[in-house]
Order: sequence, then C-alpha cells, then structure tokens
Amino acid sequence: MKPLPYQLLAFDFDGTLADTLPWFDTVLASVAQKYGFRNPAEDEKEQLRQRDVRHILSTLDIPFWKAPAILMEFRQRMQEASPDVHLFEGIEQVLAALRHAGYQIAVLSSNSEVNVRRTLGRATEFIDQYRCGSDLFGKASRLKTLYRQTGCTPETCLLIGDEIRDIDAARESGCHAASVAWGYNHPDVLSAKGPQFLFSTPDDIRAQLLPG
Repeated sequence: MKPLPYQLLAFDFDGTLADTLPWFDTVLASVAQKYGFRNPAEDEKEQLRQRDVRHILSTLDIPFWKAPAILMEFRQRMQEASPDVHLFEGIEQVLAALRHAGYQIAVLSSNSEVNVRRTLGRATEFIDQYRCGSDLFGKASRLKTLYRQTGCTPETCLLIGDEIRDIDAARESGCHAASVAWGYNHPDVLSAKGPQFLFSTPDDIRAQLLPG
C-alpha cells in the first residue's frame, strides 16, 4: 500500500463539512440591520460568491474593525438557536475512512467549537484537534500552532476549505491547499487560485487522499 501523502488534514467547517450557508442566509438581514451594513439582494449574493472576503466586506460597507463583532454575532445566534444544520452528505463516512487510514484530522473554523461539535454529532470521534473561534484571517496562525502541537511540518499538512481565504491561509502557513466545489466560493474562482486539489464531491476526497 502506498504511504499517505500527508499526516495532518485540517478541515474548514462552514461550507466544507457542514451546509450552514442556508441558515446564515436566514439571519443575514437582521444582523445587517443591527450592525448597519448592506443586506445584498439575491442576485448580488450570487455575484459575491465570486469574490474574496475583503471585497465582500467593502461591497457591503463593513469596516474591517467591525468584522469580528459581526462574526461573533453569527456564532452566538447559531449557538442559541441550535438550528437544524447537517453535514454534507457523505462527509461523516469520508472522515471515518480518512481517520481509519491513519490521518490526523483537525477542524479549523471561525465558528465556535460548541456549534462545530453539535453539528458533527457522532463524527466528533474522528476529529483529533479543534481550532475554533478564529477571526476571518486567523487560520494561518492556527495552522502554525497545530504544526507545533502535533509534530507535523507544513509540508505534511493539507488545509481543505471552500473559500479563497482558506487557500491564502494555507500558503501563508506553508502547507498545501485543497478546495471543495460545494461551498461558498465558486469552483472556477477557487481553481484559478491554483490549489493542490479541487474536490468535486466528498467521495473525491477519499479517492484522492487514500492510497490505492
């Protein structure tokens, strides 16, 4: 059997493991009203999925300094509401297969650990490390902490996410990047950033990261 290409797989949560975008959309208008930023029209929301976070903040008139408070608001509302949010179909089985094959698995998320664990449910048994509650651009520093604590080097880690900022965080921390086609940013935008992998389905993760 071929050796594993990586030791540590670090997964983003929202839009990568869990289908949280529909719930975020239901509370967006009230959060926008509370914090005084623009609530985009439906067609504009789709256009914003082609953009990175900095462009989105600018378009919605969100000052950079206000972003952490808005992010905290979404986390808290999700924690209090306990919405019926699920993992994407097939994700639990993929995590199980990767863990059984010998990968260390971490979750890096700007969402809270409470929300992440609740949504993962039984799949928490496949997660070795949680680095949650980071700000919009805090994943690179969280990755560097993971390297120290797990004994992995950047070259043996793969960050798997659904946004441009995940690719940027991977590169800033020195590890490889993988993108998923079912999350927030559109696949063609992610592909243009040149990640090492672009997974079209959850099963594609298993197919490409498990030895034949």
